[in-house]
Amino acid sequence: HSEEPGPGRERLRRMALPSEPEPLVLALIERMRRDGQLASREGWLHLPGHKAGFSQAQQALWEKIQGLFGDEPWWVRDLAREAGEEEQAMRQLLRLAAQQGFITAIVKDRYYRHDRIVAFADLIRALDREKGATVAADFRDSLNVGRKLAIQILEYFDRIGFTRRRGNEHLLRDSALFNSAL
Repeated sequence: HSEEPGPGRERLRRMALPSEPEPLVLALIERMRRDGQLASREGWLHLPGHKAGFSQAQQALWEKIQGLFGDEPWWVRDLAREAGEEEQAMRQLLRLAAQQGFITAIVKDRYYRHDRIVAFADLIRALDREKGATVAADFRDSLNVGRKLAIQILEYFDRIGFTRRRGNEHLLRDSALFNSAL
């Protein structure tokens, strides 16, 4: 998923060394992070020096639209129409903005401001502490959004490895993601 800032520790472990003991792999990842072989931002792992950037035209367009991102998500086509821009150019710009961590695609072509995703992650942590898991109805009611949007957000968290789905529950898997201390 090129729109995402990199894998979390648990996902990287499952991708790179799934048959090795979990504590060993997590210790290796932490050592690589301490030694500067891996960089980390809010729990996301990536190679040091990796940064996406805007061209001048893209920077100007980003400055034009970034204020439109409030608490609600935007679809690419709606944002392009609102800004009077071509849909494909808007799609490319939003992908770059997501790679830089400004926004996050919860599904293809639907974006939230990054701080909203962090707030959703905090809500999932709170629901996990309180109830042992997150279910769509509790999450939906806490956010006061429709079921479809709540499911899209929860499935995004499942896909990136922050949570995992078990039946109707979404269990916290990698609590280090979206943690500004890491």
